[in-house]
Amino acid sequence: MRTRPPYAIWTGILLGLLCGVAVWGQERRAFDLGAGQSSTTQPALDPKIDKILTRLENRAVHDLRARLVWRQRYILDLDEDAVTKSGEIWYQQAEPVAKFLIHFTGKIAGQRKDKLNERHLFDSRWYVELQSRTKTVTRREVRRPDDPGDPYKVGEGVFPLPFGQKKADILREFAVQRIDPAKDDPPQTDHVRLIPRASTQTGRTYKTLDFWVSREGRTAGLPIKVQVAKKDGTGKVNSYITITFSDTRLNQGFSQSVFEIKVPSGYQEIVERLEPMPPPPGVRSPGAEARDSP
Repeated sequence: MRTRPPYAIWTGILLGLLCGVAVWGQERRAFDLGAGQSSTTQPALDPKIDKILTRLENRAVHDLRARLVWRQRYILDLDEDAVTKSGEIWYQQAEPVAKFLIHFTGKIAGQRKDKLNERHLFDSRWYVELQSRTKTVTRREVRRPDDPGDPYKVGEGVFPLPFGQKKADILREFAVQRIDPAKDDPPQTDHVRLIPRASTQTGRTYKTLDFWVSREGRTAGLPIKVQVAKKDGTGKVNSYITITFSDTRLNQGFSQSVFEIKVPSGYQEIVERLEPMPPPPGVRSPGAEARDSP
């Protein structure tokens, strides 16, 4: 039986991966819009928020490469106890679905700095994780070859992305607030806060998701900083994960060989496949007759 992957990292640009990869619901859910409200009685959308979300929806991203820094700080720990990882991300549109790779090359925990070789790859079917610390390469099948679903769609997919999302889908999954600029915000950005609606999978995992969306230059319309407030099993916020992107190269192309992870010598390979799909109603599975015979 295939086990669920640990909740790895989202938005980041892959929240689904940068914060830990979880299998989000694959069926459309009914959303709790709050007491006394319905989808037809939502307050009018702030025109500035509407402009930001429209820019996110319309931002064309064929391929992207950027430096990233991922930092997790637990509420009960001091700042110097935070864990920081640094590396690069590659993303590319492809058929049938897009691919990405995140490669962490350095880690800081407390006063200790270490080199790292940690890779997270989605090749449109398999989520592959290479860990130099455990000398393992784990391949998890997260999408069937004929699956018509979108693994990047917010609220449904395994790896929801913060760009290319439809405004209507974001508003269905989240309440959206615009936050006034602060002195330590990245320059020339709009700060928006997404608050997951109560009945969503996102709401069970996160309290808030903050995005700083670039207004100008080659990154205009893209989040360049993400911060999420992550809940523990009791529903309380226990940590904050912050992801920042820099040196972004957009729509410049790169080799498909990026999306390959070979098993290094001395590493163990672990393969976890999806369980077989059950047969349609009224259709017996292969071998059923033999199992039913006396």
